[in-house]
Amino acid sequence: MITRHTVGNALVLHASERISTEARTVALSVDRDPDNDIVILDLQHELPFDIWDTVATELRRQRLRRGIRLVVCGARPETGALAGQWLSDRLGRPVIAPFGRMIPGAAGLLFVHATDPGGWVCYRRGHTPVWQSKRYPVPAWDGAAVDHLTISSTCAAEPLPGGVWLRESRDEAAVAVHGSHLTSTMPCLPDAMPVLVGCPGTAPLRLDDIARFWRGLAPEGREHARFVQYGPVALPDGEQFGQALADLLRSPVRVFTGVPSGRPDGPAMFTVDADGRPGWQVFAEELAYRPRETLGAKAVTPRILRHRAPPELGEPVGPRVYQYAHDAVVEVIPSGLWLRAPEPPRHADRIRAVPMDPNRVRLVVDDPAPAAADRHRELAGDLAARLDPATRRRAAVQPSSLVAPGRPGLSARGIEAGTYRHTTGHAADLLPAPSVPAPVPEPVPVAVAGPPAPSASEVAVAVPAVAGPAALPETTLPDGSGLPGPGAEATGPHGAGPDAAGLPGAGLSVVGSEAAGLPGAGPGVAGLDGIGPDANGPEAAAPDVAGPVLDGGAGWATSPTMTLPVHRPAPAPVRFQRTPGDDARGVRPGPDLDEERTWFRRAFRREIAAVSADVADVLAAHPALAGGADAVEYATAVRLYLSAAGDGLDQALRSAEPGGHVPFARCVSAGVRRLPVHRGVAYAGAGLTTADLRRIAQRRVLTDWGFTNALAEPPADLPGTVEVLIWSATARRTAAFETGDGVPARVLFLPGTAFTVLQVQEPEAGAPARLLLRELAVEEPPVDGRVRFDALALAALRQHLVRRTGPGTPVPAAAARRFTGVPGLR
Repeated sequence: MITRHTVGNALVLHASERISTEARTVALSVDRDPDNDIVILDLQHELPFDIWDTVATELRRQRLRRGIRLVVCGARPETGALAGQWLSDRLGRPVIAPFGRMIPGAAGLLFVHATDPGGWVCYRRGHTPVWQSKRYPVPAWDGAAVDHLTISSTCAAEPLPGGVWLRESRDEAAVAVHGSHLTSTMPCLPDAMPVLVGCPGTAPLRLDDIARFWRGLAPEGREHARFVQYGPVALPDGEQFGQALADLLRSPVRVFTGVPSGRPDGPAMFTVDADGRPGWQVFAEELAYRPRETLGAKAVTPRILRHRAPPELGEPVGPRVYQYAHDAVVEVIPSGLWLRAPEPPRHADRIRAVPMDPNRVRLVVDDPAPAAADRHRELAGDLAARLDPATRRRAAVQPSSLVAPGRPGLSARGIEAGTYRHTTGHAADLLPAPSVPAPVPEPVPVAVAGPPAPSASEVAVAVPAVAGPAALPETTLPDGSGLPGPGAEATGPHGAGPDAAGLPGAGLSVVGSEAAGLPGAGPGVAGLDGIGPDANGPEAAAPDVAGPVLDGGAGWATSPTMTLPVHRPAPAPVRFQRTPGDDARGVRPGPDLDEERTWFRRAFRREIAAVSADVADVLAAHPALAGGADAVEYATAVRLYLSAAGDGLDQALRSAEPGGHVPFARCVSAGVRRLPVHRGVAYAGAGLTTADLRRIAQRRVLTDWGFTNALAEPPADLPGTVEVLIWSATARRTAAFETGDGVPARVLFLPGTAFTVLQVQEPEAGAPARLLLRELAVEEPPVDGRVRFDALALAALRQHLVRRTGPGTPVPAAAARRFTGVPGLR
């Protein structure tokens, strides 16, 4: 008996009661084949004698007309080749099957390896089998990295799913450990073939071995080759890896400064330390080296071909140059970043030639004069503190006056010996001392109604203004020194806390032009510490100051006013959300939103006018979002929600009380529905105790009546004690409407989305607490009846945790609180 299921991009045929973990993992990760149907045969146990007739019958019943890409799980390697030829003869269709052992790689890659030319082979009835590729999807350089080659008595060239590896051939134990890591984490780049050189923990690789490999490399391999120093290499004293290769091969060479990881369409690159662990994420990702014209001649400064520039560097003003301040720019250099005056100095080439240190990112500071030096060091301290934690911990600030005099080709060791160094901890001495916070006045309730809006001076009278610079991220150093961080309060003249950063007053959240970063004034959304579901006890609800609610919540229709509570994490112990009535739900049953749109136009007319040009640009760039006359209104609602204006909206929705926040949320929901869908893993964080986790485990299904904010990429430093992973089916990506200080990786689940609790992992030694959830479909029974979906999602989440690498994506401190919480909790 054969059972069939469509999983991901594949049709899975299995004889057992359930799909095996191996087959499920391949099905969920493999990319769609534009020319063939992907069929996975899950053969895990002793099979009946007529299994192949049954498989052919099932495939014929599918009425598929294209070729078949066949993946066989749980059987001997030769089974794929035999099944491919047999099915091709029986069905009269081309079948592409693996000849050799199939090895799943990173990001859905399928790699086939064998001692004899292993790979994907195409079988046709009445024709000789034809070898097609080593990898699927097929990169442009696939044929150049096919065979295992013996280069010398101590070196071998081993094909990997994501490239080729020149490594020591005598230490099989070390090679096996690092080979397994590279197989599972390094993606297959479509147009670049990483050539990893060396293996951590083994003897240095000789340059002669690299030259032998290069001479035997096919032309397409040379065109796509990108060398990566993965382990020790025997280099001339003071010589850089890329320059030594260019001089040796007498040819221009391209070098990746780190090992790629992540998705092949946007890989991150990390340096490699001495034991093979990831170092810091490089800024200059690809360098081009030219050979010296003659022996002993000066080397040409390597050219940066590709780089990354995090938003903290500022707006681009030239090639690899970004405006960090009105009087200073940041330039990306191979060894890190260079903070200097807008005009480069005469010794610029020497600074650009400083070699990269895999263990440390250099922040070179221009110091032509004492006044400029102090200014640049202050900016460098600020820049270092704003970088992601992994990079910040490895940052070293170095004055250019000590870097520039070095001779060309100066080694990293030489620079360290003659350089004044300080880390971000020392940079704290260069920053202004924080003022002593004064007592915070009690916030005064401010009722903000419709037009005319209160002026800035009127708001300032009611609530003290926040002034002074924002706090810098925290870095804890071995000597105990550090910089203030996301957890530290931003202190101004009145000692306002973190809720006041960037807002008109302490404890006040204003929906309007100023809060959303827009010009002019508009209707406000006041959120006060004394208002909200936690004001007068566990069951107290946020009052609606918009006036009495009439006829099931229509009170907002005549008064464009709303009150939102201050956004705060759920208190302990955890409390589950109540089910709201129809008049308090953020998604209205039925498509008619005429009343909500009328309210929104009246309440947010200034904001709609202020962002109309920006929203029009977004809609022009994304035609799928622009359908209908109401597109601009809904897009503006989404834009406002993603700004500081929406900070209290979710908490108000979770109170299950009607009010002016309801029409706003419904307009936001209508705009969110049009955004692209994210299917796969989403991330959040939470601060929960073990007792809280056990209560959640007993609940089984959690329904969130606010917008659930999550991340489509693993976060780097999200606060909380629990890592929340959600398998998403309908979450929407908000990148199109995120502003410069937004979160491009954000995804939103609509109010009313239900999640089933797949697994609760309590904290253990060396492992954090985790909560694994799956989004329930609207038509899906909330608890029973879809057990197989839970198993698939749980397996996918576990596999993702095993394969996850890199430090993660930084989340701005101001936005982090949106992603801290568990769906369904108040």
